[in-house]
Amino acid sequence: MAQSTSDASALSDGRGRPPERAILPEFATPDWLRENHHLMRADLRKLAMWLADEYADWPTEADGTDDVVFWRTVHRYAQRWTWFLWLFEKQIVKIFGRVKGSRKQLGTRVRKRVGDRARSLRPSVADSGELSLLEDLETLWGAHEHDLVAQCVWVLSCLTEPEGRVMMMRWLGKEEINDLIGAAVRRVRVDLNPERDDLRERLVHTPAGPELEALAARAEPVCEVVRKEMEEAWSLARRFVAAHDDYREVEDELSCQLYDLGCLLESLNGLEDAKDEAIARCRHGMLRAVLQEALDAVPQTRFADVADALGDQVAGLLTDAALPLVIPDPEWDRCRELAERFRAEVVEPGERERALQAASLRYAETPSAANLETLQAAAEAVKAQAPSNEPAGTLFLIEACLHDLVVRFGAVAELREYHEMLSAPETRERERTASDQIAELNAAVQEAEERAATLLQTVEDTREENAVLRREKHRLQQRLAILEGTPPVPGRDDDVVLPPQTYTELPDWTERHFAGRVALAGRALRSLKGAEFEDVELVGRAIGLLGGSYWLMKTEGGRDRREAFDGELRALRLLETPSLSRDRQGKARDDFSVEWNGRRLTLDRHLKTSSRTRDPKYCFRLYFAWDEADSQVVIGHLPGHMKT
Repeated sequence: MAQSTSDASALSDGRGRPPERAILPEFATPDWLRENHHLMRADLRKLAMWLADEYADWPTEADGTDDVVFWRTVHRYAQRWTWFLWLFEKQIVKIFGRVKGSRKQLGTRVRKRVGDRARSLRPSVADSGELSLLEDLETLWGAHEHDLVAQCVWVLSCLTEPEGRVMMMRWLGKEEINDLIGAAVRRVRVDLNPERDDLRERLVHTPAGPELEALAARAEPVCEVVRKEMEEAWSLARRFVAAHDDYREVEDELSCQLYDLGCLLESLNGLEDAKDEAIARCRHGMLRAVLQEALDAVPQTRFADVADALGDQVAGLLTDAALPLVIPDPEWDRCRELAERFRAEVVEPGERERALQAASLRYAETPSAANLETLQAAAEAVKAQAPSNEPAGTLFLIEACLHDLVVRFGAVAELREYHEMLSAPETRERERTASDQIAELNAAVQEAEERAATLLQTVEDTREENAVLRREKHRLQQRLAILEGTPPVPGRDDDVVLPPQTYTELPDWTERHFAGRVALAGRALRSLKGAEFEDVELVGRAIGLLGGSYWLMKTEGGRDRREAFDGELRALRLLETPSLSRDRQGKARDDFSVEWNGRRLTLDRHLKTSSRTRDPKYCFRLYFAWDEADSQVVIGHLPGHMKT
């Protein structure tokens, strides 16, 4: 049924209570929503048709012909239902298609405003190329345009997929942004399936009536879908466990699967509880209507003298303390049958009343003395009889049925007390205090992370500086030895250098045995963190090859040095070849290069096995460059195939 746009109850939660706090931030006014959507009058009419089908109380005047009324109503419903605007944005794509619809959405328009404004603040952006949204936000933040940043962060946190919220988490930790949109973002909490969350919320807060009955009917198929998803997730987890002998190897993956299963279980329980409560509220309303109909008829019946007593008894069994949260089908059939019996006992005549009606009919048809005498006797019998206690007894049976359900499922009063406790000022104050404490802890964590990053960078810079100094010292020692006529030859055939056993040992092992001859660039050190190649010893021997015969071949030259290097290659079953084909030469600067001592070196050579597999456990590649300035090998990536 349509309602007026001025209806203040539209801002309630469906039970006459105002919402706990605004779902939309203050800047999201009706005018702001209209300005940030690219929707024409015809588009509004199409959306209004869907809204009227989805929401039974959608007002008829908000049919899209008047955009001011339409957007004012959209704003009011978005304040009322947590996921309304999220579903509204999704419906735009459903109606107008993915490409056309996305251009009409709020998120697209706000992101475009952010990009346009950021470019206007960066006059040299054309020279630096297209920048990301996060970089645009950084530009706006630096220009103190916090409102526009907050608008974009809110859109990505609340109206897009969950990954948008993850991308915006850092911005939500800023005090200025949190003040503008923090409460609205915490209220929305877009989880795995906002459509289900919306259905659950509407089941809880929609008043009893046809709309709630329709929502409850819609909930059962949705619950069945969740049950099937749970069965599939559980079956997948069981197969996953059965396929692995060692739990430790799959602990992280299994934990994720169990977490997803837990989320599905929570969603199912929430939906089923909301559905059962909604059905119970509808049945409360139907029970109340039947009993009230009987009470309204009492003054015109033979029970007029006990009308007050019956009224008090009915009022007692319809209190929040007497009504159960759940009324299953069998118990509801019993309660409804008893309520109909009560109504019949009150409204329909008893045996003596029926006898009086029959005597009256006979006398009207045949006004004889005998019929008159029968009529008078029937009237005296009715007048002399005491009111029956049958209706009161039926009410006691209804009360007993409801009491059993209250014992099993709890009473409406308990749920109402719980909600009142949550909305109490002291609870709100504790919640605000906890939120402030969480914000302070987040700020402290962020500060600690920044300090840790600074310290780690300092350590890394010091380590790199020390490595440069050690290499310079080693190079000077070599030149001094050459001048003295006794050049050192690390890596000679009589040297015994045992290869490392783990990738963790490899950097220090390389520095210890081949300083000044072989260096690992930062890119190589990073690639070692995810190394999967199983033959660590081969990797160590390959580095020893570069620090030994290859280094001698490059520094001293000569056919003998070349043959010695080739012989060691064959012994290790390795190939030394160019890493770049001719058609990749133009891309070498981006994909096959490293920064080294303020210079850019191209990783134009690599050692590899003859295997053609790309499996990281069996594929070996070591990409390196020869640094002419320092006469050493610089390794840029190992031990797997470089991703380009």
